[in-house]
Amino acid sequence: MLHYDHYYTIGVTHPVCEDYAAQGDTPTPFIVLSDGCSASENSEVGARILTLTTKYIIENATPWPLDYLSFGQQLISKALGIAEQLQQPPSVLDATVMLAFLHQDSIMVYVYGDGCLLFKDHAGNLGTIEIAFTHNAPYYLTYWCDEQRWLEYAISEPKPLVLTDSVNGVSEPKPFQTQLAFCLPLKKFKVIAIASDGATHCINTRKSVKLPLDEIATNLLAFQNLKDEFVKRHTKSTLEQYATQGIYPADDLSIGVFCQ
Repeated sequence: MLHYDHYYTIGVTHPVCEDYAAQGDTPTPFIVLSDGCSASENSEVGARILTLTTKYIIENATPWPLDYLSFGQQLISKALGIAEQLQQPPSVLDATVMLAFLHQDSIMVYVYGDGCLLFKDHAGNLGTIEIAFTHNAPYYLTYWCDEQRWLEYAISEPKPLVLTDSVNGVSEPKPFQTQLAFCLPLKKFKVIAIASDGATHCINTRKSVKLPLDEIATNLLAFQNLKDEFVKRHTKSTLEQYATQGIYPADDLSIGVFCQ
């Protein structure tokens, strides 16, 4: 049986939570999260618009699934229309979007921006993939629809994308427009999670060091049971235990998990 749940929480350095997440089961189980850009005003609003628009598209798409490019284009087009109705500038939508959904016997993951994939195989072996941009400026969907911003981004750094794989190490720098679509077969993986880059920003304030992603992933995926809101319950418990050790998420953290 496939269980799935999500959770999001504010980072200690933020006055407002710019992450948001949601899930659904029509026409297939899915989880979506969005991480607003701190440098863009009201991006917490944009994160909610993008998340809820994703949910609407999936639940009403015929057929589903859409491919990576088609989904991204449809999402940003609809989200821009909503932002305009709210009299918000396009930059309010400067936010990462991560979508994970069941397709046949695999979990498909689409990433538009930065973030992390966390997974465990059926033998309990942990794996992680960190998606980052060297100039700390993720390639958001908003760049797709603004030629001037797209050109400025392309000129500033044509190959800023780096994937850090716990098995294969750090990738060569990749073009910013590389399609970030992943297929994780359930036959191989027992636990599959998506997480915002807040998973890479847990700080031990007593030692002034950042915890490595594999340590964070090990703790976040150590579920005791899979009942009800298991991700919310376990993540809150993990962060409470961290706090007793002086460890806190500096950035907002959102996570969605599929588990067998």
